Amino acid sequence: MFLFYNKDSNTKLHWLKLMKNFNIPPVWTFISMIFAVMLHFIYPVVFFQFLAIDTGIIGIGLYLIIASPIWFKRKNTTIIPRRKPTTLIVDGPFKMSRNPMYLGMILLSFGFGLSLGSFQAIIPSVWLFFFLKNNYVLPEERKLMEAMGEEAERYFSKTGRWIWFL
Repeated sequence: MFLFYNKDSNTKLHWLKLMKNFNIPPVWTFISMIFAVMLHFIYPVVFFQFLAIDTGIIGIGLYLIIASPIWFKRKNTTIIPRRKPTTLIVDGPFKMSRNPMYLGMILLSFGFGLSLGSFQAIIPSVWLFFFLKNNYVLPEERKLMEAMGEEAERYFSKTGRWIWFL
């Protein structure tokens, strides 16, 4: 805490502002991957090796993480969680998932856990799924309903939260 001390500002306020900048889904994804490595090496029980499957899952996850922001840019709406959306995106990866970027982060974490080859390395991706759903997905869907109303309701009824049928 002394590291962030600044004579001109309140230390606690500065710390909170700094932490707010780190409260974004990519940081939580990275943290889940760090925990996967820790769990794998703390309890090194290797159950499986699926190199083709894990590589494919990681590839799909990376594609969704990279492709989704392009659509935010095209539609001139915010990509930053907790900000009010200005446009409802229903094209590209958003045709099959209401949350393709979050799905990509979960797939990346899950594929990473699979690549380590132990059951316990997958556990952080399950935690990430529930964490992102409760802290980002559900609040963002409420904001979309408030901002877009009936248009968002139609989109929600046609498109699954994670993939087209879920």
